[in-house]
Amino acid sequence: MKPRFRPFLSAIVAMAFWQTAHMVEAGKAGRPLGPEVATEQMAHAKGVSIAPFTLNGVHLIQDRGKHEQADFKAPSTRVCPPFCVQPAEVAGAVTIQVEDFVRLAPEINAGKILIVDMRTPDWYAQGTLPGAINIPYTDLTGPETTARATMQRLEGKEVIGFCNGWWCSQSPTALKVMVQMKFPGKLYYFRGGSQDWHDAGLPFSIPMP
Repeated sequence: MKPRFRPFLSAIVAMAFWQTAHMVEAGKAGRPLGPEVATEQMAHAKGVSIAPFTLNGVHLIQDRGKHEQADFKAPSTRVCPPFCVQPAEVAGAVTIQVEDFVRLAPEINAGKILIVDMRTPDWYAQGTLPGAINIPYTDLTGPETTARATMQRLEGKEVIGFCNGWWCSQSPTALKVMVQMKFPGKLYYFRGGSQDWHDAGLPFSIPMP
């Protein structure tokens, strides 16, 4: 191939990649919500028992009466799209549930695993998982240069990605891009996200400004 055609071809490949990423985000909506579906999706987190544990310096005690938040009380009322039941898995990532944080806590507390809140900053500011950093999904689904710079911030770590839960497409969308771009660390998909954290009766932390 003649050298003068290579930049043109590279541009086409890059454009195709990012079009694919955005198509993933805007692809099939998924199962609609509703009382029956919400009850099914919430059953595990509402029934699980979690022993007290410490996460990023915060001692967590399960208490379903104390930690209620309005945003997560009635997910069945949210409209699909954009809020729809998400797939149980993201290819290339390990799906975890809320109780798995007890098992992963030593590695999280040691800084080996980062909890990454992939929601927009306004959601993050309202309350997040203890010690979570905010990398909005838009930083990974926008320009390729921004996505690569974002991933460089995470190199050398394993990543737990989450958003508002099983009705939120932001973290699965971002994790799919990280897999496509061959992120070198292990990826975890906390599908239940903030919804399951709430339903399990665990407290959120307000991040420092």
